[in-house]
Amino acid sequence: MTNFRLLGSSLLTFIRRHNLSANKCRSLPHNCIHFGAVSSLHTSSICPQSPETKQSDPPERKYKRPVDWLPFPWHRRPRFNVFEQSGDTIRENFIDPSLPKPDFELSDELKSADEHVKLYFSLQTGNKADMKEACKRQLLKRIQQHPNDFDSIEVKIALKTIQIRSMFEHKTKNEKWEVHCSRVVLPILIYKRNKLLKQLREMDNDRFCWLLEELKLYYKPSPLGVKNERYCKKWDLRRLTREYCQKVVADKKAAYHEELKKQQADFLEEKKQILAWIEKEEKELNALNV
Repeated sequence: MTNFRLLGSSLLTFIRRHNLSANKCRSLPHNCIHFGAVSSLHTSSICPQSPETKQSDPPERKYKRPVDWLPFPWHRRPRFNVFEQSGDTIRENFIDPSLPKPDFELSDELKSADEHVKLYFSLQTGNKADMKEACKRQLLKRIQQHPNDFDSIEVKIALKTIQIRSMFEHKTKNEKWEVHCSRVVLPILIYKRNKLLKQLREMDNDRFCWLLEELKLYYKPSPLGVKNERYCKKWDLRRLTREYCQKVVADKKAAYHEELKKQQADFLEEKKQILAWIEKEEKELNALNV
């Protein structure tokens, strides 16, 4: 419920602050006050403040985050670019939109039909699923060794390539789905396709090179002996802290070494004096013993 006592007190405070008369108070709009707060849009037009009395805006607050207290700078790693790491030179599955929809290309009636009928049954009026299916069939005709070849490594790589590129198209058109697409689904598909490419390269290198040209891909094998750790803020901060501590220890050792170098001349001079004194004492003791 609305607190009318609070509304009345806020209105009185507003009138006293701006020295409003009775006529000016009657001219106030009915929606000037809302839940005890005077609307700045109406009050600024009724009682504008002079430049002398106008208060300056307070400085913008800057709250320090935990990483701001670190003795070394830290910046979050840029987001993983899936398209650059995928190996695809093209992003979309291109196909001629004038081609008929799947399962209609063998129709003799459609070949002799009117242009409007052909347009209705073409990919230009089809949905995304029709475009993807037509592109899939057209690509498999070039990749398959025989019409019933659906389980070879080449066909599996081609199917995953079509799926990856269709997801790229979907990601560019639907930004809300970008997080789930770019961080979860696409890296998994790219990893599986790279695994199949590695197997095909070990089995038949000529077939591997031919498939890369057909699918317009490039394959970059991961370096041997390098373990790609999963990126995490905590692990990154631990790594930077370890490197910072090692740098501090190395700097202190280097500074101490330079300090010892400066003291080396005085130390050698003192050493010569001590050795000369020892030699003199030995000669005196030998003379006394004789």
